[in-house]
Amino acid sequence: MRKIKSPGRLISILYRKGQVYKNFYLKKHNITASEQPFLNALYHKDGVSQDLLCKYLYMDKASTARVIQSLIKKGFVTKEKDKNDKRINRIYLTDKGKNSQSDVFEVLDAWSAILTNNMTQEEKDLAYSCLERMVENVEEYIDEKKKEFNYK
Repeated sequence: MRKIKSPGRLISILYRKGQVYKNFYLKKHNITASEQPFLNALYHKDGVSQDLLCKYLYMDKASTARVIQSLIKKGFVTKEKDKNDKRINRIYLTDKGKNSQSDVFEVLDAWSAILTNNMTQEEKDLAYSCLERMVENVEEYIDEKKKEFNYK
């Protein structure tokens, strides 16, 4: 088997392990790892449009619609038409959704602590900087390719 240093492989492993961790610890709150990022985004900016959630979370519209529908069914969010533009769906946290914030943050903080265990603050800062740069690299590359191929 070919052995190469692949940041993509390691990031993929961390993502999958994180999903398992979050599913396990959020289950008692009736929240899935797939729903958690949407709640987290709404904790920071309640009432955003469904389209903005798609863009912010890098999710396609169909997946976003499914997750939002699940959160509505569970009573964590509501969906309302924008008062000024009926084409826009705004997503709002319910009281149940707002009350889940501390539980979700507790799980996310614990996961971050596991990820950075035995790392100095300098190492944590460097790791974060490197990951941010990787995201920027990918965004720049994809933007260039979209222009090159006239893709919207």
